[in-house]
Amino acid sequence: MSTALAGPPCTETLMAALRPGPLAAALQEAAGDAAHGLASAELPPPVTPAQLHERVAQLPPLPEAVVAMVSTLDEGKASIRDVAGLLQRDQALTARVLRLANSAFYGVPGRVASAHDAVNLIGLRSLRSLVATAALAQSFAQPRATALNLGVFWRHTVAVAFAARSLAAAHALDEEMAYTAGLLHDVGRLALAAHFPQAHGALLQAGRQGLPGGRRLERRLLGTDHAEVGAIVAEHWHLPNPVVVVIARHHHPPEAAESATLVDIVHVADALAHGLGYRHEECPQGPRVLPAPWQRVGLERLPLEDIATQVQAAVADTCTALGL
Repeated sequence: MSTALAGPPCTETLMAALRPGPLAAALQEAAGDAAHGLASAELPPPVTPAQLHERVAQLPPLPEAVVAMVSTLDEGKASIRDVAGLLQRDQALTARVLRLANSAFYGVPGRVASAHDAVNLIGLRSLRSLVATAALAQSFAQPRATALNLGVFWRHTVAVAFAARSLAAAHALDEEMAYTAGLLHDVGRLALAAHFPQAHGALLQAGRQGLPGGRRLERRLLGTDHAEVGAIVAEHWHLPNPVVVVIARHHHPPEAAESATLVDIVHVADALAHGLGYRHEECPQGPRVLPAPWQRVGLERLPLEDIATQVQAAVADTCTALGL
């Protein structure tokens, strides 16, 4: 199981973890052959496109109260009273918001008792992010018949979301869209774990045996990968197109962009989360930042240690409040 670092690493250590190099390239090459390290009896049959779309169609829709609240917040005209009223339509979500409002992070533990007071304290901007996180957790509360460690998964996902928000702010990009895209970038992993447990189990076994992982191994074992599956899930949920594009391309941003894009931001945030110790069991080596997004995001110019400190604090508070 991966473990987050006790404190933020220095800039040099983070840069070394993010920068592409000969070892990273060798691991990517080896990933295509890692299936040879698993016994043939352990390899599941590839997932067909028809099976994939059939299983995704079975996913439950996002909760009605969550959809209404996110839409209201996206319109930019929501009042605290409006949002508190929507929040009260979902008791489980209300409980999570109250738990966060009473956490040490906000400095008034035990004193926030109503949805209105919680929204007033947390703020509409942060509440939107919290609602998105809770909605995703609720939709995949317990992937069936899988050994996926949900705690490890959520810590990584929330770390990417907060890192993406910080990186987006540095480039004057939409911070909340970056947070949502970061939060959902690996939703395909959850879908694979929930609906194709045998195939996902083989991926976990490869990671635990120290075999090189990654999307090439996923394609070798499954006939697809988590980015492709995640994009199908996002389209099924009618998520904004920029989020769908990020999910589909977060491992291979476009080469020709002139400035940092949302895909670049989440690509870098994903590697940063791994560098901070928030790693997936299926791919313990973690991704490296490709040269083009490295240049566009301008990692050498960013206060990486400050971002790392903020991400670690945010992950701890959010995951505790949501019970993740």
